[in-house]
Amino acid sequence: MRSAVTRRLAFLGVTVAAVLAALTLGVVPFRDWLEQRERTAELRVEVAEVEAVNRLYEERIDALKTDEEIERRARSEYNLIRPDEEAYAVLPPPRSEYLVPGIWPFAD
Repeated sequence: MRSAVTRRLAFLGVTVAAVLAALTLGVVPFRDWLEQRERTAELRVEVAEVEAVNRLYEERIDALKTDEEIERRARSEYNLIRPDEEAYAVLPPPRSEYLVPGIWPFAD
């Protein structure tokens, strides 16, 4: 009877040790897998944003290959004109003078 109880306790101890080892070896990789999955989702969002910016740059590059876009930018950014055109610079109106009352501290 003593050996049966000892055998059962030994079996229970081995079982508990095996379960603890399985949990220890299984939880850490599972946690790492969850973190990697989350990081992968974040990186996919970041890649999508970078691709959207790249598409905008590609559109700008394609637009710069056209004569119309080159002319538009030359006129707006560098104030260039065609040889048969005249350029005029329109000045802003002068600032209106403020009427200063002739009393102290403004009077001489």
